[in-house]
Amino acid sequence: MTLEEFAAAIRNEGGRAAGEDEIAALEAKIGATLPADLKRFLKQSGGGLVFDPPVVYLDAEGRDLTIRHMCDVAEIDREFTKPSSYPLPDELLIIGNDAGGNSIMICTRQDRLGEIFMLDHELVAYEGDPEPLEEAEEYGLVTSYSPSFTQFVSDLRIEDD
Repeated sequence: MTLEEFAAAIRNEGGRAAGEDEIAALEAKIGATLPADLKRFLKQSGGGLVFDPPVVYLDAEGRDLTIRHMCDVAEIDREFTKPSSYPLPDELLIIGNDAGGNSIMICTRQDRLGEIFMLDHELVAYEGDPEPLEEAEEYGLVTSYSPSFTQFVSDLRIEDD
């Protein structure tokens, strides 16, 4: 699937596509540059729900999931400013969710910029300081799914009935 096809499959309910200034403001706030492919997507999509048609992820390793929601810039900002009730590695931003309630996240750390992770919400600790990314991976809290947002999207497809 292409970024454009994915953006077209998202049912927008109030979010809006981002302008260059909104993306720049988010980058200044998080202290990191977003990957170019995610910026392009955010300029095309206002985020929203993904139900009909169902969009599923299946990678070369056979890992699969159903995409349920993608964030717009305002939602990414909210998650960064007032994170969920559990501490996450600092260099990960929530950009969406799967049908099981797991977070789809993108890495902003320079050496792993753009890498896509899934957070297993059943393994999270609800208090304490965020774990470093490598510890979160070691404990199975987060799993690397794709080296880039573009690759992640290319592994998406419309689910056949």
